[in-house]
Amino acid sequence: MTTEEGRLIGGRYRLAERIGSGGMGTVWRAVDQLVEREVAVKQPRLPGDPRDGAHQRAANRLYREARAAARVDHPAAVAIHDVVVEDGLPWIVMELIRGESLEDVLRRGPLKPADTARIGFAVVGALHAAHSVGIVHRDVKPANVLLGSHGRVVLTDFGIAHIQGEESLTASGEFVGSLEFIAPERMAGQGAGPASDLWSLGVLLYAAVEGWSPFRRTAVESTLAAILSDEPPEPRQAGDLAPLITQLLAKDPGQRPDAAKSAAVLEAVAEGWTVPVLTNPPRRPQPPYASPQFAGYSETVQAGLPHPDMARTETAGAPPAGSVPSPTAPDHHSLRRRRPSFRLLAASVAGAVLLSGGIWLGISFRGGDPRAEAQNRGATPSASASPSARTVNGWTIHPEKDMDAIVSVPAGTPLTDRDDSGADRRNPSRSVIYGDKTVELRLTREDAVPTPMDSWAEEVTLSYADDFAKTLSEPTTFHGYEARFLDTEYEVKEEKYRVMQLLIATDAKEYYELRVDMPKGAKDEKRGASLFEGARDRLKVGKSMVG
Repeated sequence: MTTEEGRLIGGRYRLAERIGSGGMGTVWRAVDQLVEREVAVKQPRLPGDPRDGAHQRAANRLYREARAAARVDHPAAVAIHDVVVEDGLPWIVMELIRGESLEDVLRRGPLKPADTARIGFAVVGALHAAHSVGIVHRDVKPANVLLGSHGRVVLTDFGIAHIQGEESLTASGEFVGSLEFIAPERMAGQGAGPASDLWSLGVLLYAAVEGWSPFRRTAVESTLAAILSDEPPEPRQAGDLAPLITQLLAKDPGQRPDAAKSAAVLEAVAEGWTVPVLTNPPRRPQPPYASPQFAGYSETVQAGLPHPDMARTETAGAPPAGSVPSPTAPDHHSLRRRRPSFRLLAASVAGAVLLSGGIWLGISFRGGDPRAEAQNRGATPSASASPSARTVNGWTIHPEKDMDAIVSVPAGTPLTDRDDSGADRRNPSRSVIYGDKTVELRLTREDAVPTPMDSWAEEVTLSYADDFAKTLSEPTTFHGYEARFLDTEYEVKEEKYRVMQLLIATDAKEYYELRVDMPKGAKDEKRGASLFEGARDRLKVGKSMVG
């Protein structure tokens, strides 16, 4: 019996048995003593010192995301019953699903197209329900699909992937091993959207019918390169699912079928009906690999970092793994087309992964706290002010040519970080952060955001939708462009903070976010508000203003 077994959480949930564990937390079977039913309780794990402000802000964001995820209403979405704060962390109480994961099933071999389609139809339904209320899952993979009794399929880990799935490193210094399910646009630094989840679904469907992941390689850098620049072999065992899988794996998010079209195909294949024809043009056929056996997805990927002992994910009721390890997909680079610009990006991204204590690939952390991120990363060696900066009337003007922007900050304000993850100049998505650990300003250029403006603003403010926060949202304009002003106050362990944001959409579909984070309180809040107002009044964005 562990020290946690028998513990009462929230005065209601008695921990009975640990049924899963990994880098992001532990899952317990527990008993709800109020109604005498069994539930699953997720005990989160966040890196860092619990007394540190960055750790506390991350815990608060996780709490808000879990509460927001409870709004997802679909038979294939795991039901979240409660969120209980214990030891400063939000413990998530969910329905207990008895069964095994899709990952466990695939270790025994691939599935038939009809069975795969039935599972995919349930998953895409859950994703569509989540997307309709502004939730993006961000971690769709076989380990998060549970197969319960009476043929029920359940997608789990809503509200957890957003905060924890995008953390670069766990407390033990490893990267969580679902890399091959992350969409290429997220690798390029863009924010996750519904199309990103559908890419992950495409990889899941491919793995289910073929028995192996099309992008998994033996090393982190080659996996990154495969996602960004390689086309997967045409699926050979997918039958009528092949066109859908091929289009879901399009590198361009705009070329992927939406949830409704995907659901129509999946339902037809599952039921044996005539399959609808998808209108998006398929890619050219690619030579296939020799098909290896399925390799488990839940193992962590070593990235040359210290402290390599992180437990791999466990699932209640999982059959024991076979004695012979399954091989991973061979790395036949000659069989697939190249995209040189993405290849260069992959190389630079992989280098960041492999640096001990380094940053992981610049995945957008929409709605995150730049102060916490800056403290976690530290200023990178490449973070330097633009060489053409000049000072006028006490404000230093920084031209950011790669962002088509000019941002100004009070003279002497240091550059905290520069995110150059959008190395492909055709699709730059970058950010710069100025300030100290107390008050910080961030300017971000986004190239893929929800539209119209109301949808974008709703996504940005969603993470603050709880009892500890309130947001003022006002439509406005910025030099004739559509814009939205957001002013949020929130609380973490009785400490109050404020975030001021300006969202801008230019006529050329260039999207910018100016954001200042600050503590509530006379001196720092006044300094932060003054910084936001001064930077806003001096800001220039878009090619029409800068060029």
